[in-house]
Amino acid sequence: MLALCFAATFTACKKEKDDELQLDAQTEQHNKDANYYRGEADQADNDINNTLRDIPAFGKTAGLQSDPLCGCTVDSSQLSQKTLFFNFDGVTPCFSPSRTRSGQIKVQLISGNFWSDVNAVISIQFINYKVTRLSDNKSVKFNAFKTLQNVNGNDWLGFLLGSKALKYRERAFNINVDFDNGQTAIWNSARTTEWTYSAATQRISFKANGDTIVNGHSNTDSWGSNRFGTGFVINYNSPWSSNTYCGLWRPVSGEAVNHINNNQYKLTLGVDQQGNPSTLNCAYGYKISWVVDGKTGSKVISY
Repeated sequence: MLALCFAATFTACKKEKDDELQLDAQTEQHNKDANYYRGEADQADNDINNTLRDIPAFGKTAGLQSDPLCGCTVDSSQLSQKTLFFNFDGVTPCFSPSRTRSGQIKVQLISGNFWSDVNAVISIQFINYKVTRLSDNKSVKFNAFKTLQNVNGNDWLGFLLGSKALKYRERAFNINVDFDNGQTAIWNSARTTEWTYSAATQRISFKANGDTIVNGHSNTDSWGSNRFGTGFVINYNSPWSSNTYCGLWRPVSGEAVNHINNNQYKLTLGVDQQGNPSTLNCAYGYKISWVVDGKTGSKVISY
C-alpha cells in the first residue's frame, strides 16, 4: 500500500514537474516566435518603404536611390494602378540575420495621391512570404493583409539629414503564420512605428509602440493565438527600440509584457548575459521575468 501511494505521489509530482517544464518551454518558444515574426515584418516594411521613395508614382521624389533589395525583383507592370509586386527568389542569402526569402508581397496605394502624403495609406499583402534562417533552417511563412498609414508624411531629405522622422500606423488582423514543423498561429497587430536616421553613423533607428487597448491592457501591440493554440496579448511598458547596425530584430531597449493564461511574463529587451541592461552597442538578448502561482522566475535568452 505504501509503495503504491509513493508511486502515485511520485507520478503526480513528476507529471506536475513535466507540466511546469512544458509550460516554460511553450512560453519561451512563443516569445522567440514573437521576436522573429515582428523583426521580419518590420524588415519587410523597411524594404518596401525604401523602394517606394524611388518611384514617383508613390513618392514624388527624384534623385534618391535606395540599395537594391536582397534576393528580390520588383514587378511594376501595374504601376498605373499604384500597385507593385515584390517577388523573392528563395535562394539568395540575405544577412543580419543570414536568411533566404521566398514568396511575394503586393503593395498598393489605397488612400492619398502619393505614399509620401500625410495620412496616405498603403495595403501590404503577404502571399506565401517565407523567411528561412540559414543558421538552423527554421522558417516562418506569412499569409496576411495589413495597412500602413503615413502619419506625418515622408520628408526624405529631412530624414537623410537627420532632422525628420518617418512615422507609420499599422493595422493587421488574422495574420496566418506557419512554422516549419507544421504548427500555425494567428496574429493581430495595432502599433505605431517611428524611423530616424543618423548621418554621422549612417544608421537607421527604429521604435515601435502599441496603440490600442485589448482586454484592458493599454499600449497593446499584438494579440491572437500562438502556435500552441493559447491566446495571448502583448503590450509595452516602454517602446521596442532597435537599429540597422545590430539588426531590426535585435532590440537594444524596451519592456514588453506577454499575457498568457492569466499570467504575466515581462520581457526586458537589450540585456547582457546576466540580464542587466547592456552597455555594448548590440545587446546579448532579452530577459523574461514572471510570477506564476505565487512563484517568481526569470531567464535570459539570446537573440
